[in-house]
Order: sequence, then C-alpha cells, then structure tokens
Amino acid sequence: MDAIKKKMQAMKLEKDNAMDRADTLEQQSKDSNLRAEKAEEEVRALQKKMQQVENDLDQVQEQLTQANTKLEEKDKALQNRGRTGRMSANQDVRGGHVEALQHGGVQRQLQDGCAGAGTYSLSETRAWTCTGFTPRILPTAATETVRPEDTEDSTDSLSRASSTSDLGFSESSDIFADEASATTGSHARNCTVFTSGDYDDPETAELAKLRCPSVCTEVLSERHRRKARYSADYPGLAFGSSIFSSNTMMKFNIIKNELHNVMNVQLKRGSLLDVLKKKMRQTKEEMEKYRDDYDEATRLLQVEKLRREEAEAEVAALNRRIQLLEEDLERSEERLGTCTTKLAEASQAADESERIRKALENRTNMEDDRVAILEAQLAQAKLIAEEADKKYEEVLENRSLSDEERMDALENQLKEARFMAEEADRKYDEVARKLAMVEADLERAEERAETGESKIVELEEELRVVGNNLKSLEVSEEKANQREEAYKEQIKSLTGRLKQATQREEDYEGQIKALSSRLKEAEARAEFAERSVQKLQKEVDRLEDELIQEKEKYKGLSDELDQTFTELSGY
Repeated sequence: MDAIKKKMQAMKLEKDNAMDRADTLEQQSKDSNLRAEKAEEEVRALQKKMQQVENDLDQVQEQLTQANTKLEEKDKALQNRGRTGRMSANQDVRGGHVEALQHGGVQRQLQDGCAGAGTYSLSETRAWTCTGFTPRILPTAATETVRPEDTEDSTDSLSRASSTSDLGFSESSDIFADEASATTGSHARNCTVFTSGDYDDPETAELAKLRCPSVCTEVLSERHRRKARYSADYPGLAFGSSIFSSNTMMKFNIIKNELHNVMNVQLKRGSLLDVLKKKMRQTKEEMEKYRDDYDEATRLLQVEKLRREEAEAEVAALNRRIQLLEEDLERSEERLGTCTTKLAEASQAADESERIRKALENRTNMEDDRVAILEAQLAQAKLIAEEADKKYEEVLENRSLSDEERMDALENQLKEARFMAEEADRKYDEVARKLAMVEADLERAEERAETGESKIVELEEELRVVGNNLKSLEVSEEKANQREEAYKEQIKSLTGRLKQATQREEDYEGQIKALSSRLKEAEARAEFAERSVQKLQKEVDRLEDELIQEKEKYKGLSDELDQTFTELSGY
C-alpha cells in the first residue's frame, strides 16, 4: 500500500511537471508564431525593397538605352552637319585668301564668330568635323522684333567677351559661352529669327536656311550687317565684308553655335554619367543592405527551426512520459483489481468460518440439551431403581409369591433398567467423548474464529485503506482523465500549430528561394548596368581624349589661321 501511495504521488508529480512543460511549450509556440509573423513582415519588406531595386534598375537601364540612342543620333546628325559645314568652310577659307584686311579687325571678327567653340576635329585634309550638335530653337523668337538699343547692348557685351577670349579652346571660351548665353537669354524676348527674305544676297539667304536659328547667331549677323552699312566710308571697319563674305561669317557663326551645343552635350553627358554612377552606388548599397537583411532573416529562420525542433522533441518526450504514466496507471488498476478479488475471497472465507462457528455452537447447544435430558432420565432411572428396591424389600416382607413374580418382573425390569443404565452410560460416554471432541473442535473453531476475526480486522483495515486509496485513485483518475483530455486537446492544437508552422516554413522557404532568384537576377542586372556604365565611361574617356586632340588640332589650326591672317595683312 505504501508503494502504491508513493507511486501515485510520483504520478501526480510527473503529471504536474507535464502540465508545466505543456504550458511552457505552449508559450514557446506562441513566441514562435510571433517570430514567424515578424519574419513574414520582414520578408514582405524585403520583397518590396527588391521590387523597388528592380524598378530602379529598369529605370537606369532605360535611361542608359535612351542615352545611348541619343548619343548615336547626335553623332549621326553631327557627322552629317559636319560634312556640309566642312565643305562650305573650306570653300570660304580658300576664297578669303584673295582679299586683304588688317590683323586686328580680322581677329576680332574671328573671335566674334568662334566665341562658342565646341568639339571639332581636324582631319588629314584640315577640315572641321563636328562631333556633337543639338539645334536650339526659341519658340518666341519668331513673333518679336529686335530693337536697336537691345542689339547694340548685346553687340557690346559680345564684343567685350570676344576681346577677352582666345582662338584656342581654353577656359576663356567656356566663360565667354556662359556670358553670351546669359546675355542672349536676357534679350531672347526682343529678338526675331531672320528669314531668307531679309538678305539681299541670294547666297546669304540660301545659307540662312541652313544655319542654326539661335539668338546669338541672329545678334551677331545683325551686328555685322549694321557694321557693313555704317562703315562704308571708313575702310578700317569694312575688313569683315572685304576679306570674308557674309556667307563665310554666317558659316563661322553656325560653326560657333554647333561647337557651343557640342559642349553643352558633353556637359549633359558628364552629368548623366554622374547621376548613373550615383544611382549605381545607391543600388550597390541597397543590395548590400538587402543581403544583410536576407542573411539576418535566414539566421532567424534557422534559429526558429532549431527551437521548433526542440519543442517537437519535448512534445515527443511528454507523449512518451504520458504513455508511461498511462501504463503505470493500468498496472496500478490491475493491482487494485487483484486486491479487491483477494479481499472478496477473504470476506467469503470469513463468512464461511462464521457460519461454521454458528453451526458448531448450535450443535454444542443441542448436545448439551441432550446430555441434560439423559442426565435427567438417568436420575429418574436411579430414583425408579431405588423405589423398586424399596418396593421389593417391602414386597419380600409382605408378599412372597406375588412378590416373587413381581420380583421376577422387577428383576426383568431391573435388568432392563441396568441394561438401559449401561446403555445410558455407554451413550453418556459416547456423548462425553463426542462432547470432548466437540469441545476440541470448538476450541479449534474458536481459535480459527479468533484468527479469522484478526484477519477480518486486518482485512477491514486494508479494505478501508484500499477504499480510501480507491476513492483517491478515482478522484485522481477523473483528474487524470480531465488532464489527459486537456493534454490531448493541447497536443492536437500543438500539432495543428506545428503543421501551420511547417506550412509557413515551407512558404518562407519558397519565398526565400524566389527572393534569392530575384536577388540573383538583380545582381545580374546590376553587373550588366555596371558593365554598361564602364563601357560608357570608356566611351567618355575616349571622347575626352578625342576632345583634347581636337583642342590641340584646333589650336594648331587657329595658329595657322593667325599666320595666314598676318601674311595677308602684310600685303
């Protein structure tokens, strides 16, 4: 019984521990669900960021393609325009060697015509080739007229800028281009575009159709025409019309504007490359950040997997422990059943012994009654015998013959009485012997009854203890059944949550695979964009090298022109 009590207490303690562990596992499952939700949110944020990065990469690639197409179109347009300008410029330069002019006026006119010089290259035949051109047309220039005071102001500002510049391609040309663009931009509302009908010379009108309709060109052409009108009587101011025709000056102005546009295109290209570099740098930083976030998410997912595996192991251990407890409970129930059967058998044996004792008591009481009856009969027989002896003596004394017959009869009766007495003695002895045997049996029965009573007391005590234990076992069994049902429900809920967690884990793995594939695609796109940027950078370096070469060629050409102008002015 003590062992059963100890086992029951141990089972209760194990069940309490199992309940505590189940509570802890439930809390851990809740924490794991919260962490899984956080991981889902982080994955969604990473997906959004990846989509943004992909959109940025797509935009950068579109911008690169647009820039490449624009550059190709500009190169083709400038090559076409450069051919026509080169042919016309060669004809005008060859025609200009015939006329005579002073060096100062010619150089000032050349500076006015070449203030916005851009990127030109001199081929083996010493002809200009334009490498970039984008015509600029002011939409309001065709509706307003040029006022004389505005034209004079713009002419003075342009002449001052041209006096400070040099024919070589240096920083002064850029400064003059900025000043000229600012000055012409301030008077853009008051300028008009001259058509071919404003020129008297048909060749000049034909060239006016081909020139770039910018404000600076219109102002310079107006200034040259005004100088040609106002300085007819002063030969020093007529060198522009004497040594170069208006067609040549117009072509110089066209070349100047084209060079200025080429410089603007180069600046825009450089700014576009800077923007692309910044965007690529930002995309690289974002990709590194996304990689770090992805690594962190995978690490958290692995930690969550480990914790989930530990929780599953603990759940399995608890299930095994519950099975062991159920087996112990079944064994204790079997032992309780055996104890109850033994108790029933002992109670039956006690009842049987009690019944035998009562039967023996009844038999002893009956034998005592029979002995008392026999003793009473023996006493009566003795009294009868004594009375017969007395009567016999009296009859012997009083009656002889009759008494002899009576004596014979009495002797016969005496014999019978003696026989009956002997029979009674014999029966008495048998009864005494049987009584002794009955007393011995009674003593043995009393001993058995005492031992049975002691056993009954012990069994009653054990039965009471077993009944109490049985009641406690029933209560504990009800509680265990309730807890078992609660455990089963918790296990069902935990298994459902585990299935959900495994499903979510599979979804996370699929999302992570998709994100990794997208990340690889984004990396490939980034590498492609880097390669394209490197190609563009190489192209820019090549163009810069060509620009430097063209600058040198332009300086050499300007030196040759100065030399020819000095030689012409010497005549």
